[in-house]
Amino acid sequence: MLIFLVMFNKSSNSKLKQTKDRRILSTSTTRTSSSSHDQKIVEKSLEKKKMVMEQDMELMNAYRLYYDYAHLSLKEVVLAYMSEYGIEKNSVAFSYKNLKTGQRDAMNDTQAMTAGSTYKLPLNMLVVDAVVKGKLSMEERFDITETDYEYIGEHNNYVAAFSGAMSIDDMQKYSLVYSENTPAYALAERIGGMDSAYSKFGRYGQSKGDIKNIQKNGNKVTTDYYIQVLDYLWKHRKKYDSLITYLEEAFPTDYYRALIPSDVVVAQKPGYVREALNVGAIVKEEVPYIVAIYTAGLGGSTQEDSEINGVGL
Repeated sequence: MLIFLVMFNKSSNSKLKQTKDRRILSTSTTRTSSSSHDQKIVEKSLEKKKMVMEQDMELMNAYRLYYDYAHLSLKEVVLAYMSEYGIEKNSVAFSYKNLKTGQRDAMNDTQAMTAGSTYKLPLNMLVVDAVVKGKLSMEERFDITETDYEYIGEHNNYVAAFSGAMSIDDMQKYSLVYSENTPAYALAERIGGMDSAYSKFGRYGQSKGDIKNIQKNGNKVTTDYYIQVLDYLWKHRKKYDSLITYLEEAFPTDYYRALIPSDVVVAQKPGYVREALNVGAIVKEEVPYIVAIYTAGLGGSTQEDSEINGVGL
């Protein structure tokens, strides 16, 4: 739940209203799982949930996250928080999966959201697939002087810094650790360009919504698809080990990493553009989980706003 506070605070220009009554919100709602996949779900007992809640009470209260987690689903907690602070229900979409128990939860998971730079993860996975099949070499340095770009300044800086050519490993590092656009375009060029890459994203999952993976027109996605990308990445983590390592290095003080204890390993791919602030993450807690969180319009931002980060984050 802390990550939602991080996302809301980073996106909003208004201060959170002060809460006079620091009561515990409670409900008798039975815990449910939101998922399109039928499987046996193993959950913590109510006693264990209460014990964890008591252990974390001081910290959670410090962040004004004083909800009755033992009796609420993740979705219910998020909705309670959003209601309290006047956040529109369609401003947030998320999908969550416990990698040990298979427990899932989701909200607005088929709603179209702007992907931002989160597309760069499945793009990198496609390139790894091509390398494994022997179609690309990790040793070769590829010319980037004529590569497509979004920002001419960034493009020219890369051409100068790498003397006009980059290896795939360089492209992977700079597109994931720093979320830069020029190396992402260079990666796409290796597999036929961006149109070709977007047409292949369905390899890692298919959403139950109208947008099946990542739609190139408007760069739209659903969390129902992106959680499948993260799940695929986790299940094939030996194959994509280098990508996960770079995701673990990315933005060590921001996004999901911001309020997670430093001894917990987080592999994250954020996306931050116009109205959207997003993150997809593998969180290697004692019980590991994956989560995809996408937001829209927080702090009054719109799709017509200029880039939040002009160099492509």
